Amino acid sequence: MTATTATAPTMRGGGRNELPPHLDDNLLTPRFYTTEFDKAAKTDLDIARKDFEAMFKEMEADYNLKHFDRKASLERLSELSPEDKAIYESYLVRSVVSEFSGFLLFKEISNRFKKAGRQELGQFFTFLARDEARHAGFLGRALKAEGINVDLPNLGNKRAATFFPLSWVLYSLYLSEKIGYWRYILINRHLNDNPERVCAPLFDFFEPWCQDENRHGDCINLMMRCWPGMTKGFRGKLLSRFFLWSVFLTHTLTVCERGDFYGLLGIDPVLFDEEVIIQTNNTSRNAFPWVYNFDDGKFLEMRVQILKAFRHWRESSGLAKPVALSKFVSLILRQFALPMQKTNAVRYG
Repeated sequence: MTATTATAPTMRGGGRNELPPHLDDNLLTPRFYTTEFDKAAKTDLDIARKDFEAMFKEMEADYNLKHFDRKASLERLSELSPEDKAIYESYLVRSVVSEFSGFLLFKEISNRFKKAGRQELGQFFTFLARDEARHAGFLGRALKAEGINVDLPNLGNKRAATFFPLSWVLYSLYLSEKIGYWRYILINRHLNDNPERVCAPLFDFFEPWCQDENRHGDCINLMMRCWPGMTKGFRGKLLSRFFLWSVFLTHTLTVCERGDFYGLLGIDPVLFDEEVIIQTNNTSRNAFPWVYNFDDGKFLEMRVQILKAFRHWRESSGLAKPVALSKFVSLILRQFALPMQKTNAVRYG
């Protein structure tokens, strides 16, 4: 897969590359991955034929086709301070680039399957690409309402693709979709309870959005079941541990360091991060052979220590910086090694 990055958006009333100060190129640089496409094309669907056909029909039905109304206004409902406006727009840019990179990944996988003569699998991933493109288009419209146009179809080629084995791609994709589901649904529930915090109609579409994320995770789970070796024995336990830990760590640092967006919605970012991690860990019992054991509270408590150590490291200078980094690394490695629980996830083969 070709690595690509978003070009600078065209500003209304300005020329290309005229970005607002809060929208730098780092926000417009998604990561892209390549994997073992030839191996993926050998996926044995007969291992889970009935489940695949049921999931295929569900994706083909496209239940959210009419839920994303292209004529709906996405203009902000209320005036925001310059600071809050920048927070909202930064969130939109990060989200649109993430959704569009997901579209490109699924589209590439679909094309590879079709070239290998695996038409069913190719169409299956075309459905996933369709949903991601729809999400990106909606976010793009919300940005245009802010006077910002991210030129998604003409992404530049700045960043080299990172190679991941197929097992890594499936584990990370599953978690990406499921953690996205819990983010969207928890924000949706919060805003339903606190309608005064809804600053834009975009948030009204988070419910169908989270349904798409949930289905996508189920699709990836199905692919994992067709490769039973990925979830068996020591390999399955190690992959479960690594990807749960790395995704949860990234989520904690991202959400809590960008807590201003959640503050705009009236959400405590630390508590939000905790709930998303708990729910994603529980959901992962349906796919992974092992998940973290949160019963003693150590994993969740250690998040606070990790956050403090991370911030201390970033603020340190001179000789204090490597000492602070050492403490941060020590904490995340201790978190990585915390106890796990075996699950009863459905596996074939």
